[in-house]
Amino acid sequence: MDYSTRTALGIKDSHLELDTAHFKNVIESHDNQVVVHLIQSYPLRCPRCGQLMLKNGFKIVNVLGPSLHYQPTIWSIRNQKYLCKPSSACPSTITELAKVKDIKYRHHISQAIKQQVMIQLTTNESQIDIAKELGISDWTVRRVIFNLDQFFKPNYHWLPRHIAFDDFKSGRFAPSGMSMILMNIENHRTIDIILSRRNRYLRNYFLRYDRAARLAVRTVTVDLYTPYRHLIHELFPHAIIIADHFHVVAQAYRALNKIRVKAMNQAGNGSHQWRALKHFWKLILTPAGLLKYDNYWSRRNFGYTQLTDVEVIQRLLAFNDDLKQAYRYYQDLILAINHRSKDELNHLLAIKWTQLPQSLQKVQRTLRRHRKEIITSFKYGDYTNGPVEGTNNKIKVIKRAAYGFRNFFNFRARILLALPNSYFAINWKNKRTAHVQSQTRAV
Repeated sequence: MDYSTRTALGIKDSHLELDTAHFKNVIESHDNQVVVHLIQSYPLRCPRCGQLMLKNGFKIVNVLGPSLHYQPTIWSIRNQKYLCKPSSACPSTITELAKVKDIKYRHHISQAIKQQVMIQLTTNESQIDIAKELGISDWTVRRVIFNLDQFFKPNYHWLPRHIAFDDFKSGRFAPSGMSMILMNIENHRTIDIILSRRNRYLRNYFLRYDRAARLAVRTVTVDLYTPYRHLIHELFPHAIIIADHFHVVAQAYRALNKIRVKAMNQAGNGSHQWRALKHFWKLILTPAGLLKYDNYWSRRNFGYTQLTDVEVIQRLLAFNDDLKQAYRYYQDLILAINHRSKDELNHLLAIKWTQLPQSLQKVQRTLRRHRKEIITSFKYGDYTNGPVEGTNNKIKVIKRAAYGFRNFFNFRARILLALPNSYFAINWKNKRTAHVQSQTRAV
């Protein structure tokens, strides 16, 4: 059998040949599947005495191999049986069966299929779809994931200097339904997926790491959730906390949107103000630097008057004083963050919270509480939770494709394999490449 035929059939064993002596058609089609008749026979020495063993007939073994013509392919292998008769060197009879490379003993699925499963697991496909595509059961896919456990063990002797973590909605297997993603914020590589965001679980998780590894952490980028602060100071004594810009601005963003909805309700359902505030909600939440100052469009909500984005905003803010004040607060906060200006931030936070609308009062108190962390973020402007939020979107796609997960191990494995920049995916791909190269050299 030549190299191209072996490649087409997915055969890696140099001794495995087409069984042309016993079958006229070595490749047949039966019941929507392809059957390839093969024979495995080679000289074999006795493992005890070292003499050549006698050939003692054949045993037919059926193994699922890589698909041929997009159909499930069965390798019907006539495996040579061997016998070593009793002698002075071998007091008892020794029997052996020819081994086939890429097929484990008593397994009926080739390693090539399992490697294809691992490759498919990196895509946004459900386990059931992968199983149907490769002609195997869903439990086979699960067993492949279980066998990947060796690749998903964190290195508890090392942590990067700059880390970030954020919670995301995972599933019912997690307490409160929320899990955590841990990332190296310098190169945006995912370190691990943590089951729960609760402080007790996070403390036990990070205490698995060596103290030297935790002392090496210099910055921790996190949202404004207060309970994390005490935990971070306890676990990473040398680290400073960086308040993530996205979550800082999101505080004012949500308050502004709440005030807009309140102004709509005060205006009355179906009124001119209600329709205008509802239609231009995106424009109100857009940073001022992104508004169009010189492009005029016909605005249906204002009698088809030709207005720019800025003129529309001016008319909308004239509807409600609280909306106008919240809009200015929101835009000033964005400018302070973008300019990384300590003075602009202090000037904004100097406003008495009692002078602000009720929804902004809580925002003002929260930002004052985390003023030092926000100012620190100006120095480390490149360290944000933006990559973490992007990874959260990827996780949502994985959950949607799989119709949800009931097992955290499967969920974590699918995420770490699907993220090309995770340490686990890189290690797994490197080991898989080395394994394939060693098999290629052997052939």
